[in-house]
Amino acid sequence: MAIRLFTQNEHDSVIQAAYNNLDKVNHRVYINPNQQKNTSINGFYPDIIITPASDNTVKFVIEVETSESVNNIEAQQWRTYADLGGTFYLLVPFASKTLAELICRQNGIKARFGTYRFQNGRYIISYE
Repeated sequence: MAIRLFTQNEHDSVIQAAYNNLDKVNHRVYINPNQQKNTSINGFYPDIIITPASDNTVKFVIEVETSESVNNIEAQQWRTYADLGGTFYLLVPFASKTLAELICRQNGIKARFGTYRFQNGRYIISYE
């Protein structure tokens, strides 16, 4: 669980922006903003959980990080989330992607990456 002194608002806004842009016709999308415990997987509460609309099989787990929380301490949580099932994504600021990739490589964490940036008054999100 990241301690964000200056960027908690950013973190929660990115979770909401991601939620707004995800396919909710073919999937169920669950979010846990602001360290809320709305939906869990085996007692863990990643930021976004996506399942097929037809069942509760975990398809994607997405963890949102800010520039403050892309670090080796958070990597312990990433490892746990990467093992929860489905494809694990880290959604990080565009400028932090290289660092997040390096930390994952150094810690043996299998992750895919998405990036976000604030542009024209809203968050623009891209997934690889």
